[in-house]
Amino acid sequence: MFDVDDLLGAPPRKRFEKLLSQRCAAGDSFALMLVHLEGFQNVSAEHGSNVGDLILYEVTARIREKLSDADVVMKSGDSQFAVLVTGLSDIEVAERIANELIGRLETSMIVSGTRFRLTASVGVTLFPQHGKDWKALLLSADTAAYDARTQGRGRISVSIPAVGGQDPPSKPS
Repeated sequence: MFDVDDLLGAPPRKRFEKLLSQRCAAGDSFALMLVHLEGFQNVSAEHGSNVGDLILYEVTARIREKLSDADVVMKSGDSQFAVLVTGLSDIEVAERIANELIGRLETSMIVSGTRFRLTASVGVTLFPQHGKDWKALLLSADTAAYDARTQGRGRISVSIPAVGGQDPPSKPS
């Protein structure tokens, strides 16, 4: 069995958290997007973990196609990826990128001779607007991703900036 992070060439979670922490401490603007793959668990269960790994590899490649070398992609759950897009402070640009990611991921793929079509939803946050440190930002992104998933397939939810130190809610997009 592959270690998925090794297979995907993605940084392990602790390294990703450290990177988030460093970016926040430096004050650099960036977007954090959590991309949830709809239906992946069913595909992996039905076709096996080897096919699942190949699909994850293809998904990672499709996400990276849209990003620069300075951006980071990490598998952050069974069917979720964290995407850090550097130098981004405009929510409209972040939403456009999220829509493009959804479009790339919803295009069917052929793996091991079988055609698969996944859908995705994306939670979007910006630093520093949606969290003053990496933990708050990750919580905002997670809340936005949950909201996007509950709205249905192919949806984006953008975090709403925190007010008065409260945990930030998110708004549908």
